[in-house]
Amino acid sequence: MDQLLKNKVSIITGGCSGMGKAGVELFTKSGSQVIIADINEEAGIYLENILRKQKLKVDFIKTDVTDTKNVQNTINEVVNRFGKIDVLFHNAVDVPLVNNHDKRITELPEEIWHKITTLIVDGTFYISKYVGQQMLKQKSGSIILTATTDALIGQAGLDAYTASKGAIISLTRSMAAGLSPEGIRVNAICPGFVETPHQMNFMNDPKIRKELEDLHLMGILQPEDIAEFALFLASDKSLRITGAIHAVDSGYTAFKGKMDLFDQITS
Repeated sequence: MDQLLKNKVSIITGGCSGMGKAGVELFTKSGSQVIIADINEEAGIYLENILRKQKLKVDFIKTDVTDTKNVQNTINEVVNRFGKIDVLFHNAVDVPLVNNHDKRITELPEEIWHKITTLIVDGTFYISKYVGQQMLKQKSGSIILTATTDALIGQAGLDAYTASKGAIISLTRSMAAGLSPEGIRVNAICPGFVETPHQMNFMNDPKIRKELEDLHLMGILQPEDIAEFALFLASDKSLRITGAIHAVDSGYTAFKGKMDLFDQITS
């Protein structure tokens, strides 16, 4: 595998599962020293041990992105160990919280609104702020935030999630405007539906899966699809790309109906 991230230091939040885990595995194999920053200590240590047995450079640091002091401690520890931070790939999210408790705004409990916005908006603020401070010292770095197609087109019943991820899209642009003149790139990835372990709880329903397949022109995404694009944004191959919102969604946001539907309407 090409060593696109050779000699780079990358922090991946939410790195124990799904897209984050795929990013950890791909970034390490691409030459990066990777820090798994996740709240799940058991899963983090397990993944760290698995990858170290493959002679890959990886360290787990338990991190709660909603706790500003904890985030600062993580960043300080990374800099003390490795001297720099080249890449942040930010994925931390609580999928069961969103899938099981988010609702239409008129039925949305206020405590759920605050839990989701705290995790996504505040968590992104904390990790981006303190990683960004280190990158400013270096005059270089790539920050990759994970948003969602649900922030680009309406999704009924997920009002706290879509509002929070919409904030990430706006933040991506303003962060880029403020940081990129000093060498720091900031981009967002908006995935479509991705086959992560948590999402399979409802994707395994045949009816739901058929509906999701109809919404994706080239098939439902795998975590590795998102990780590959994040690798590109993390690498020097994307040195002039910043402030951009990238829909990596198998065509989910590109159309409103397939050809068979059009044929029925015009026949």
